[in-house]
Amino acid sequence: MKLSASDFPEVPLLEMHDVHLQEVEMINAIYDLILEIESGNRKKAVLSEKLDELLIHTQEHFANEERLMLEAHFPPYAMHKNAHNLFLQELQDAVSSWKEEQAIGPIDQFMRFKLPRWMKDHISTMDYVTAGYLANQLQK
Repeated sequence: MKLSASDFPEVPLLEMHDVHLQEVEMINAIYDLILEIESGNRKKAVLSEKLDELLIHTQEHFANEERLMLEAHFPPYAMHKNAHNLFLQELQDAVSSWKEEQAIGPIDQFMRFKLPRWMKDHISTMDYVTAGYLANQLQK
């Protein structure tokens, strides 16, 4: 199932929302590649490349968000950063497993279920609150 912008709330800080939309596009492109591979198309190298791009984008996304939280002295910074660290490790593990085993099932499950569920939950809770706080701080 593909993601869409309507799957999660628009956070109050446009910079953060735009990054989420970029990730939706990347995730959907990966989903399309997985379907092609499942249909017999030999695009495994392309999938590895797109997964690497998503991993780098996610690392940069989290680093920027954490920088903004630190600059604004966001009180629950440590909790939010920990959520990032835990998910980033899961993403790294999923990508590494794909590269080592080239088994489409586990990466398909991660991309179709784990990642979208985590993204929706995280944006709807932590990111929404964080973006509201940051937007308020920028108005001061």
